[in-house]
Amino acid sequence: MSEVPISKILGGALLVSGTCIGAGMLALPVATAAGGFYPCAMLFIFCWVMMTASAFLMLEVSLWYQGETNLITMAKSSLGSFAEIIAWITYVLFLYALMTAYTAGAASIIGKGLKTIHLDESLGVWVTVGIFATIVYCGARSVDWANRLLMLGLIAAYVALVAKVIPNVSASMLSNGSPKYLWTTGPLLVTSFGFHLLIPSLKHYLGSNVKALRMAILWGSLIPLVVYLLWEVLVLGVIPVKGQQGLVAILYAEHTTGKQAVIELTQLLSHTLQSSHVHVLAGIFGLCAMLTSFIGVALGLFDFFADGFAIKKTIKGKFVLALLTFLPPVLMAIFYPRFITALHYAGFFAAILLVIFPALMVWWGRYRLKIEAPYRVKGEKPVVLVVLFFGLAVIILEILHRMNKLPTPFMEMHLFS
Repeated sequence: MSEVPISKILGGALLVSGTCIGAGMLALPVATAAGGFYPCAMLFIFCWVMMTASAFLMLEVSLWYQGETNLITMAKSSLGSFAEIIAWITYVLFLYALMTAYTAGAASIIGKGLKTIHLDESLGVWVTVGIFATIVYCGARSVDWANRLLMLGLIAAYVALVAKVIPNVSASMLSNGSPKYLWTTGPLLVTSFGFHLLIPSLKHYLGSNVKALRMAILWGSLIPLVVYLLWEVLVLGVIPVKGQQGLVAILYAEHTTGKQAVIELTQLLSHTLQSSHVHVLAGIFGLCAMLTSFIGVALGLFDFFADGFAIKKTIKGKFVLALLTFLPPVLMAIFYPRFITALHYAGFFAAILLVIFPALMVWWGRYRLKIEAPYRVKGEKPVVLVVLFFGLAVIILEILHRMNKLPTPFMEMHLFS
């Protein structure tokens, strides 16, 4: 097998990190604030290890097949037709949940902008979907150019925010919080490290070179970990956890009234630092993060429906595909505009699709079908079982969270004092 140039491995790593880093990171400091930075950091590292391990399991399965074989096909081949149906349904629900979150978040930011020019704030959803549905409708080339411009804005705004905010970080504020409030955050972290659906394309890009693929996955997933931890430091080190102007209050407001956490966070950052520049930078960063995630997921769902329903991309066909892709999440974003809650549901489906399925496919392929693979994840059965139990634990915790069986910070009113 020929050597892969370092530049190409770097390109693969950036594809992985670019898939991870997006709108989800805006929810992380709000959702994890009550746990305190240091317990959060340990949880982030643990989830990164688990998600990277499940990605390597997905890579092992992907290398059983020639070409770009997607997860649905892999599930059918290794686990049977019933698994294919579950994977198909979970895939659609996962992407719909992401689309709902990104539509609600982007629409809230655009809606605020419309309000400043005396237009109806509720038009934000239709402006967002109207512009970016048109881009997706026009095809992958249009999406590529739009994504490049948005990524430039995202990177520039993030670097400027770091430079502007980091001198104001208080080390003492990072110690606030209680780890018991982190039980509910697993699905968000699974979503934030969820790049696994990219692996078949990455395999094709790197010519099925195992060493190059492992390096791209490892370094590509490590970059988001560093970015997320730095973002947690910036937010938790500046904005208090408790109080009416605290991060828990933002979480409570979205949970009870639907106020978008992204808007509240950017306003609170600028208010705390008394800087209009921070407000603008945070707004640009938030909007670019939302839209890069939005168009990437939308294109994936658009193509998935085209393949799954054998719809040709004629004018009529693309119109039908656009309706299937955008109408359900738009309706959800209008009638239930909860950014963080939608990401929780996405994490629930991601735990099935990106954690449990790779573990089950590896177990069945290795130990029942006796597939001889060009790559085998080290650790044998214990590693597969640990990943499987991690995925099951995330699902169980999310169910308990929905049943109000886990501690949540806004249930204990002393956190507002």
